Amino acid sequence: MAESAVSFLVNQLAALIQEERQLLGSLDKNFMYIHDQLELMRHFLQGADAEDGNPQLQAWVKQVREVAYDAEDAIDTFMLQLANLCAEDVFCCCVQEIYIFLKKLGVRHNIASDLENIKGRVTNIFEARERYQIKNVAPLRSRSTLLFDGRNDALLVDEAKLVGIDRPKELLIKELLDDETRLKAVSVWGMGGSGKSTLVKRIYEDERVKGKFQCHAWITVSRSVPIMELLKDLIRKLPDEIKELMPQDLKQEVELKELVKKFLSERQYIIVFDDVWRTDSWDALKHALPDKNMSSRVVLTTRILDVANLASRTEYPGCVHEMEALSDEDSCKLLCNKTGNETIPRHLKDSANGILDKCKGLPLAIDVVGGLLAMKDKNNIEEWSTVCSYLNTKLHGYSDNLERIRQVLLLSYYDLPYDLRTCLLYLSIFPEDHMIDYMILIRLWIAEGFVQGKERLTKEEVALRYLEVLINRSLIQVAERYPDGRVKLCRIHDIVHEILVSKSNELNIVSTGIGRDSELPDKVRRLAIRTSVDSGHLEINRLKYLRSLILTVSEYSLFESFSSELQFESFLSELLSGSRKLLKVLDLRDAPLGKIPNEVFKLYHLTHLSLRGTEVKVIPESIGQLLCLETLDLKHTQVISLPIEILKLKRLRHLLVYKYNSETVDYDRPFDCAQTFKAPYKIGCLSSLQKLCYIEADQMGDTTIVREIGKLTQLRRLCIRKLKREDGKDFCSSLKKLTELRSLNVGSIGEDEIIELQDALDFKFLRTLCLAGRLEKVPQWIPSLQSLTQVVLRHNKLSNDPLESLQDLPSLASLVLHATFEGEKLEFKAEKFQRLKTLLIRSLNGLRKIVVEKCTMPNLDELFLGDCKLVELPIDFEHLNKLQYFQINNMAKNFVEGLEDQKRSEGSNWKLAHVLNIVVSVDGEPRWRYL
Repeated sequence: MAESAVSFLVNQLAALIQEERQLLGSLDKNFMYIHDQLELMRHFLQGADAEDGNPQLQAWVKQVREVAYDAEDAIDTFMLQLANLCAEDVFCCCVQEIYIFLKKLGVRHNIASDLENIKGRVTNIFEARERYQIKNVAPLRSRSTLLFDGRNDALLVDEAKLVGIDRPKELLIKELLDDETRLKAVSVWGMGGSGKSTLVKRIYEDERVKGKFQCHAWITVSRSVPIMELLKDLIRKLPDEIKELMPQDLKQEVELKELVKKFLSERQYIIVFDDVWRTDSWDALKHALPDKNMSSRVVLTTRILDVANLASRTEYPGCVHEMEALSDEDSCKLLCNKTGNETIPRHLKDSANGILDKCKGLPLAIDVVGGLLAMKDKNNIEEWSTVCSYLNTKLHGYSDNLERIRQVLLLSYYDLPYDLRTCLLYLSIFPEDHMIDYMILIRLWIAEGFVQGKERLTKEEVALRYLEVLINRSLIQVAERYPDGRVKLCRIHDIVHEILVSKSNELNIVSTGIGRDSELPDKVRRLAIRTSVDSGHLEINRLKYLRSLILTVSEYSLFESFSSELQFESFLSELLSGSRKLLKVLDLRDAPLGKIPNEVFKLYHLTHLSLRGTEVKVIPESIGQLLCLETLDLKHTQVISLPIEILKLKRLRHLLVYKYNSETVDYDRPFDCAQTFKAPYKIGCLSSLQKLCYIEADQMGDTTIVREIGKLTQLRRLCIRKLKREDGKDFCSSLKKLTELRSLNVGSIGEDEIIELQDALDFKFLRTLCLAGRLEKVPQWIPSLQSLTQVVLRHNKLSNDPLESLQDLPSLASLVLHATFEGEKLEFKAEKFQRLKTLLIRSLNGLRKIVVEKCTMPNLDELFLGDCKLVELPIDFEHLNKLQYFQINNMAKNFVEGLEDQKRSEGSNWKLAHVLNIVVSVDGEPRWRYL
């Protein structure tokens, strides 16, 4: 990814020249020359990335990438040496200042020498392009036939050999044949190889669909076919009468659109636009589609969710169908179809299971691998095992069949904007099947320098948009969402993961593993350790310019070679010693570490330090040396206080210092569930902080901390505990200044301590609110929060029904009431809680009745009810017709028995018969299930 390396260096050079011109002096000219030459190369490199078949070009690209890396190393080494000298200056007298000045001249001489060398290399590389006639490469988007994706072959498969399409086929046909007279667009969205085109082709050819529409046309859009060609293709597919209306001199795009629109205006039509990659393609085509209330239909297939949403949810409302992975049963059936077996032979089952596990229900992968296996000897276990092994290591070079999978999926990679390609390849740091916390990923992208703030957006907001693009383009899969729809956890398909690992290693973006079988490049930039560490085979010289060291594991097997914390600390010290001072990212999650090695605090450029899940107890004063640090993640450690030197870290954006004292889920934890930390009094000077969790308010019996918080005006998330009632006035005064807050989590010093929050507050962007502690009443400002999507009220001991204050919140999607209310009745009124999807009611000891009126909570999907003294199930629960999951925990015996009797007596007419999953538990153990 030379273009990304060059882009990063160009931006770094530009900032350095602008900010440190006086410091650079005569070196400024060399910096400028390198900057300008690399800027000229950058545009050329954008098209070179996809030219796998041109070894001369790829060798030149590698040279550009290496010189960009070396220039970055030289600059960062220079800045490190200057920083060390400046630190010495603080302790110098007049005589020593002369010595320091001479040392600075030596530093300048060294960087001058390095720059001259790099300048010469840049010149030679630029001249080599002309000498060997390396021509400019057209961007991939203009080369429509670069890679074969096998779409046409997929469309020719006999329907009898297809699996898993019956249900989605019938659902979509029903959508196309309904009584809606307006033009409707139906979009089928999914990753490459998921069977979109195959499914739509079967629908398009169904006799019921053919019989309803007068005009039919199937148009393959692809990534780069000109609109004029698409319109001409559409005209060719329409009935011959349109050709009689077409003048011979018709050449303009607008004229073709008008011709098509006029012809279709008098007919009922169905048109399929297969493989639409961009919204601008749809924007250009839609103007040829008339809407004359004749029940016409448009169908799109796309890998891009934005395209699907634009067509089917915004302009011609229909539906967006997301392709799902094949079930295990259908996956096995498809593999059998391709290999010519009725069932998988017993002696091949292990290999077959390994292959299907890798394919994860992706039809293209199963189809292609099945075709490869069909050519193998079914009596030879080794041949099937070999295919399984190659599928688990690499797709490139083993067979044309596996190469086809790689090519199809690479289409999406090459179509990405260039600044997102490195972000995607970086995902190779995570192990296969790893659940990726979206916020950890975003912070890592930023620390690596892949993301820059744009206009009024923070780096975090830009990175979140990058993540959304990768999800919308079907390159990252969402594993879990918050109730309001925001991404919580994501993952990568196994085969996509293998491609990313291969491509990342090839381009020296990330190297993985240290061990006997590891093959590391000569200069490792980023090292992700995902397997067992073998310190005896650690090649120190190759790690001289290491920029990132990341441990990403799901199991403790990574550390099986270390018998103690001390042994791992020794290994880490060795790894960080010597000249490895340029490290920017150090992520030691879950490592057997009790003490931070001193070498960590010599890493001047360190921007991201994660000790999450370690046994670290103390943060030493030397933390103040990490002046570039932006993220300090101490979640789930033993740290309960921070030294005053933390206040030197003016760039710090994320400060996470807490752990949960209970393993239970958030809403089921005891009141004092979170371990807090004591911060220095002047924490308000950390003005760049965006996330602060969980700070302790009560430290010396005064309100200093809550007043200091008001200075942190960039905060997006604040978690604070141990508030006293007398803190209320100062705390509200501070909150008024935090206009950027998205998440606020507040807890009092004890269950009976009142949280005083009655001042008028206005949080325009607040999405999540958690109040743990006694409330005299629900704060008066809560009903005005238009953006609020999640409310958690715990141990509040309210005497008045809190639903009155919450029922009209327009965005509320999740509500937790845990020991919130001491009254006897909760009342969910008609037409209220219109967007609520998740509701938990727990430990309301005085509760005897819940009233659920008609048309309330129309979108409720999950309901949790526990530890309450209800007598019976609320009336009108049957109107919660979208309820999918209902869990009942530790309710009174007569309540559970009444529910069971009701189910038996009413049978199919039972008011909860429509709920797909009901779990009744006593003391944490399921008593019975209704599925």
